[in-house]
Amino acid sequence: MKKLILLLIIIATSISCNQSKQSKTQSPNVIDIKSLASKSKTEVEKILGKPNKLEPFSESSTPCKNTACQKGYYQNNKFEIIFVNEKADWITINDLEKYDFNEDNIEIFGLTKVEPEFKNPKDLIRWKNIEGFNEITIFNNGSDKISYAYIKVLAE
Repeated sequence: MKKLILLLIIIATSISCNQSKQSKTQSPNVIDIKSLASKSKTEVEKILGKPNKLEPFSESSTPCKNTACQKGYYQNNKFEIIFVNEKADWITINDLEKYDFNEDNIEIFGLTKVEPEFKNPKDLIRWKNIEGFNEITIFNNGSDKISYAYIKVLAE
């Protein structure tokens, strides 16, 4: 009987230790980026709240060169969103230093881990054509943490 009880204790301990390991390795999402992609300002506002600032945007090297675009800053500039044709298209997510700079962390945006198209461990990791996004790039802050992410939904 003592052996059976000891065996049950060992099994229970083993199971609980394994479960705590699994929960530690799963990174919580910063945001499910699919919930913002191609959304209107009103739809984005429902997710991120009112913008801290909204301004015209017409950078010459962007699709906004000839089309009126707006740039919104949300949650104290954590999210910067350029609305191209009234839809969230270029999204920058700042303040990601608590996340390690590695390709596994594509998952913090609610996306499935896949092999990146380009990887320079000192500077950036880039995925192209991933789950309906044209391009997603994360940048190293110099301490092997993510500085920010740059997401292009449809625009080149």
